[in-house]
Amino acid sequence: FDAFVSYSQHDAEWVEEILVPELESSQPSFALCLHKRDFRPGRWIVDNIIDSIEKSHRTLFVLSEHFVTSEWCRYELDFSHFRIVDEHNDSAVLVLLEPIKKETIPKRFCKLRKIMNSRTYLEWPVEEE
Repeated sequence: FDAFVSYSQHDAEWVEEILVPELESSQPSFALCLHKRDFRPGRWIVDNIIDSIEKSHRTLFVLSEHFVTSEWCRYELDFSHFRIVDEHNDSAVLVLLEPIKKETIPKRFCKLRKIMNSRTYLEWPVEEE
């Protein structure tokens, strides 16, 4: 996969109706890994997450207030952070779906704060056009 997409279930509509069609139909197209369609049934969720991130060149984080309250998103971020720091792998791409003040990100998401402070990220515009 070109990218594993990490997002909160609350943002699924935007991911599935806007982001995925745009990236998968672009030229060149991107092969995206989504938990909803690409996780193998019967496997532990954690194993599916690790396997999907390892088989993807990048991890695309769709950040929102919902993202920072999700335990599964935190796990995906933790594993991706391991790749970034320990393996010196420049694999994280951050898209802010809505403004999030860094100081409002919970302390348990300290890795997200660190990534946001050290990397350029995309902010989804209010005017979607």
